[in-house]
Amino acid sequence: MKLIKSLTVFACAFALLAGPVLAADTGSTKKDSDLPGCCQRAKAKGKECTMKCCVAAAKDGKTCETCAKKKSKKKDAAATQ
Repeated sequence: MKLIKSLTVFACAFALLAGPVLAADTGSTKKDSDLPGCCQRAKAKGKECTMKCCVAAAKDGKTCETCAKKKSKKKDAAATQ
């Protein structure tokens, strides 16, 4: 009986600790909707974006700020209409 209780406690503790660890791993990928338009079009074709600013930003593991600003301006203009 003591063995069953110990295994049950261990299983519950493992489940409580494994949940946040597994959930934290999924946040590292970028969503397609977060990418600028040029990168979305390239990804749809199965390629990488070839714009100089995007290539330089990808080397650093970032998204091109110039293209992202253009995308946000288009969203703002569409929202005001």
